[in-house]
Amino acid sequence: MKRVLFLFSVIIFISSCNSNLVYKEIRKFEKVSWNRFDIQNFEVPVTAGEELDFFLFLRHHTYFPYDKLFVSITFFSPSGDERSAEYDFNLKDEKGKWLADGMGELWDIELPIRQNMKFSSAGICKVQIQNLYSKTETPGIVEIGLIARKSSD
Repeated sequence: MKRVLFLFSVIIFISSCNSNLVYKEIRKFEKVSWNRFDIQNFEVPVTAGEELDFFLFLRHHTYFPYDKLFVSITFFSPSGDERSAEYDFNLKDEKGKWLADGMGELWDIELPIRQNMKFSSAGICKVQIQNLYSKTETPGIVEIGLIARKSSD
């Protein structure tokens, strides 16, 4: 009985820690390289009146050759609105140190895309993430993903 109560307490604790998480999907690149023409598409379920904060998740290898990540991100809302922007995310500080959290040779970072994005209609918000580097392959990218959380009041 004590084990059941302990397990139940752990589950409640873990779920309460992520209560504002609405969506998280991460895609792995088997060759540790992101092809410029491999556009990543995500589908986030949303409700009318909901406000969300969106983040780009990036896991890269130490040998990632650039200080920045260049992407284009487009949101297609359920109501038909389309919002697109190009981003150049800093991955290193002015001293050349990675801004991400690292373990071994892998580095994880969540990069803010949009804050307080409000949806007027329920449905699926489609999000398209495109690699904007001019070379066909961008080496050193292990995973890329999209995270959506309820906006803080």
